[in-house]
Amino acid sequence: MSATIIPFELPKNEAVMSVRSLIPETAMTAEMLGTERNSHALQVSPDGLMLTVGYSVMEASEIWISNRKGQTSEGIILAHDYDSGIALIRPTASLGSAFLETDAASTVNIGDRISIVTSENSKAMDSAVFAKEEYAGRWEYLLDEAFYTVPLCEHWSGAGLLNKEGKLCGIGSLALGLKGPTGDIVPGNLFIPTELVIPYLDYMSENGQKPGPQRPWLGTLLEEYDAELCVVGLYMGAPAANAGIRTGDVILSVASQPVSSMAGFFRTLWHYGQAGSRIPLTLKDGESTKEVILDTIDRNSFFIQQSHNMFN
Repeated sequence: MSATIIPFELPKNEAVMSVRSLIPETAMTAEMLGTERNSHALQVSPDGLMLTVGYSVMEASEIWISNRKGQTSEGIILAHDYDSGIALIRPTASLGSAFLETDAASTVNIGDRISIVTSENSKAMDSAVFAKEEYAGRWEYLLDEAFYTVPLCEHWSGAGLLNKEGKLCGIGSLALGLKGPTGDIVPGNLFIPTELVIPYLDYMSENGQKPGPQRPWLGTLLEEYDAELCVVGLYMGAPAANAGIRTGDVILSVASQPVSSMAGFFRTLWHYGQAGSRIPLTLKDGESTKEVILDTIDRNSFFIQQSHNMFN
């Protein structure tokens, strides 16, 4: 009689971790995002590389990562990719070698039944892909294509979206209302495609960011009202505030190119030049207009400096 040795495969949920982040009260994002943040992380390599949603660890002074066995290790942020919104973290002590294989966004299609994994539940949540569309966020954030899923996963922050083959394709980012074909609003989630960072993990681990030029950052929070872009918030010490932009100002153009949507504004801004470029903006301030020139920076460097200032 012959026997076949079947390789042992660790359960997928062993690769799902819980993350607790502590943020100083003086952090720039403390009021907006809180000083204690809880999220999930997905291990994507046997040596402990994990992906989570970036805002959950942003400006953290401490990160604690726990596996399903209750083992806990302090964690470190290797990189925060602000373009995608995904952070790369690693525990300082091993929490196991189980990891999730990843797959391309193209393997997930509208209508697919998919699974969502979190650290709270041992069983994956059954879900469906509602849409694959762009997403523009008011914090100078744009995804050309994101996954929108239903029903709502209530603990979405850093959750994992698995395709029909059980491979990791997305990281949970937001809960939002999705407009159905009849106009009804359905609660659901937005997931960030993991393929935006997976090819660069080694580089990010060593350099703290993806390769290539960094996008210019203004340090604004924007809202879109009736085809107008209104400044609703500013990061003090960032280029927009330094240039005299104020909340309530309306952005009209970038280098004389009119803009009327967040997505259009971000694409025009990023096409103009990389971080460090001097970018001219035209704004409406009440009944008058004003011209400003911003000395842009990259967001990663700004927050690294902010953290240095807080902890020194």
